[in-house]
Amino acid sequence: MTQSDRSLPEPRAPDPADPVDPAALVLPAVADPPLNEREPWLDRHEIVDALAVPGAETPVYLTAEGVALTTSGLGKSDAATTTAALLAAPGLDLESAYVVSAGIGGASPDTAALGSVVVADAVVDWDRKHRWDRTATGTDEAEATPRASDDRPIDLLAYRPRDNVWHLDDRVVETGITAAREVDLGANPSAREDQREYPAAPDAGPTVTTGTTVCGDEFWHGPRYARQVEWLCEQYDAAPYATTQMEDAATATALERFGLLDRYLSVRAIANYDRAPPGGSVEESFEGSDASLALAIDNAERVGSAIVERLLATDPLGIRATA
Repeated sequence: MTQSDRSLPEPRAPDPADPVDPAALVLPAVADPPLNEREPWLDRHEIVDALAVPGAETPVYLTAEGVALTTSGLGKSDAATTTAALLAAPGLDLESAYVVSAGIGGASPDTAALGSVVVADAVVDWDRKHRWDRTATGTDEAEATPRASDDRPIDLLAYRPRDNVWHLDDRVVETGITAAREVDLGANPSAREDQREYPAAPDAGPTVTTGTTVCGDEFWHGPRYARQVEWLCEQYDAAPYATTQMEDAATATALERFGLLDRYLSVRAIANYDRAPPGGSVEESFEGSDASLALAIDNAERVGSAIVERLLATDPLGIRATA
């Protein structure tokens, strides 16, 4: 089934007198081809209702299993706005819902095979930092010369009430990892060929692992910037980074403001590597390939669905007991 021939309910306004109480909220980032992270969720789950929530980017679709599904939007501003709008919406009660970001991400070729899925145990905000131009001398910028320290022209913020890292609840993370490791991941021969262009990448198919996910609005690509990302994670005792993406720090911030961070989980499937292969260009390698993208979108839903099912079955935080 494709989006063109799928029949979906017409979104209705939430009713504050009869609020919808989903058991989980799933947040893929986008629903526009070719990055349609939402489509396999709509294809593989029975949609029984839909809500038009002011401030949300797309309708909130409700499945027969009691799960709410909507896109966060691409980037931190969209994700924060969507998440806050959902949490504050009259007629939508998320107090007893698990929240799962499920989509694609980038990774170092040292991390895992393309299509692998990472269940994050920590989220780092890449954008909260200083960036220095140490080539300038303060006199004539045209005569400025690079220095050895320019390979890391970043530093921690001088004004930092807290480190910009969120450590996710161990009970939720462990439940997610346990469920994820039981999933039969998809594979793709073309994506495997793309992977073989990277000597540092594993000679294996997709796997499930855990680690830090790094969130930023900046589109970066290349080993120089990867070293900077790794350095920032080291300062927060969250190295090495496992995936990179653009929404999860914002989603975590909104949930934290509403006192609901403990039920949050980030699930990211690796769609591309964060640098060009030997002899390749950054422009051509930035988005990965059609094969690696399709594989990651598919595996993100496979694992995300299994995790949501396990969270609802076991309720590791006991938040559904009084729902």
